Amino acid sequence: MIAIYCRQSVDKKDSISIEQQEQACIAFTFGNPYKVFKDKGFTGANTNRPAFVEMMNEVRNRQVTKVIVYKVDRISRSLQDFVGIYSEFERYGVEFVSCNEQFDTSNAMGKATLQIIMVFAELERSMIQKRVHDNFYERGKKGLFLAGVAPFGFRKIPVTIDGIHTQKLEADEEQIEAVKMMYAEYLLTGSLGAVVKKVNANGIVTNRGKPFSSVTVSRLLRNPVYVRADADVYLYLKGKGATMNQPIEDYIGVYGCTIYGERKSKTTQKFTNLSGDSVQMNLHEGVIDSSEWLSVQYELDKNKPLTNSGKGSNSWLTGLTKCGFCGMGITVVGGQRNGKRYINCGGRKAKHCYERTAHLTFDAIELVVKDSLLQHLEEFAFSELSRSSTVNPKENECKIRLAKIEEEIQNLLGQVAKANATLVQYIGKRVEALDAEKKEIQQELNGLRSNDRKQPDSTLIDKALTSWDSLTFDEKKSIAQAFIEKVIIYNENFDIIYK
Repeated sequence: MIAIYCRQSVDKKDSISIEQQEQACIAFTFGNPYKVFKDKGFTGANTNRPAFVEMMNEVRNRQVTKVIVYKVDRISRSLQDFVGIYSEFERYGVEFVSCNEQFDTSNAMGKATLQIIMVFAELERSMIQKRVHDNFYERGKKGLFLAGVAPFGFRKIPVTIDGIHTQKLEADEEQIEAVKMMYAEYLLTGSLGAVVKKVNANGIVTNRGKPFSSVTVSRLLRNPVYVRADADVYLYLKGKGATMNQPIEDYIGVYGCTIYGERKSKTTQKFTNLSGDSVQMNLHEGVIDSSEWLSVQYELDKNKPLTNSGKGSNSWLTGLTKCGFCGMGITVVGGQRNGKRYINCGGRKAKHCYERTAHLTFDAIELVVKDSLLQHLEEFAFSELSRSSTVNPKENECKIRLAKIEEEIQNLLGQVAKANATLVQYIGKRVEALDAEKKEIQQELNGLRSNDRKQPDSTLIDKALTSWDSLTFDEKKSIAQAFIEKVIIYNENFDIIYK
């Protein structure tokens, strides 16, 4: 029996259809019995094709005497695969005929021609792969939308850039509100499960129409497509190993980013390992403030959440408690004793402050301060808690200058090993000048920060007011240091001085 094999990966105007392939091959049967095997929608890069597998089984059962194809690459585009296939044809005495190349393997010239054609078929496949790869990266560098379904919260809109008809992202107002809710809920709870529960309870589904899971929520929270990327975001992504397509001065706190690169191991969670990946500033505006986005990243980066059992030797008031008699700092004595954390002041340690007669514990102090602090938070105007969604241009500029100075210093230090004595002197002077400039910029940055004192996120304040005991140790400490100047401790009474 003669086997006719036809394959077509995709329908194109300039490609020959399976039906046309079949008619061309039938002419080479010369009226002898034949059977047609068709694979439509399958690539020639591998042999995982149902009709092809069926045909090879009949070859091995010696039911086939000749295989006819329209072109050699219909069988395979891989020379390695085809060599193995043709070896099986020879083993079972099967002749091979290509209509388009007009040769068969019943003679030596046909066999030689076949090998040459397969070399060029594989070369063409490799060149196609490279063109696709290069085009993908070139589109990425231009900030164009690369492929697939738009990220949740966005839709694709047509746009022409440099004469290229392509697409860019545009915010979907309804979905973007859901995105903002997810970020806020995660900062409030620190739990992916809680975010998933809330999202699914509201009937929100992914762009593929499926319910959200911990994996899909984690990817959404990790994706820099949502952030208004500034210098801090640039340094964070670069620190994760990513290659940054634009310089840091382009990160002005307005646009979102895209991460793209080679497919990593299936066990690697997306957006967690950025080595080998590239980051491109996009054409759309971000929707999540950089500080909020980074807070989420730092929380996700933790190997395990920090919890506060209330039994640790440290206190979330560390550094804020002062002795009302000698003015020196109050610390924990000997860690935890009998389930309690007792206090002592620096004056007593120095053997000159013995005014306090009451045996106080940090547990009791924390309880009193907590009640006062929560009342203070309730009275604090909510409008003063909300941080601006825009980046402070001067602060961001300072961070950019610091990053560029640090980069120049590292480059200069890298040249020391191969420099002569004279050049080492010049390098040393330049590094000293850069270090002095770096200190000046850092002082300027500190001044900007002191003039615009940063309060905790409003979501953290809400979490403190609704569920203080669920806060982590660091969260309690962050709130205390943001609002409390000092806690003055006497015998059984305290003075809490707020900022």
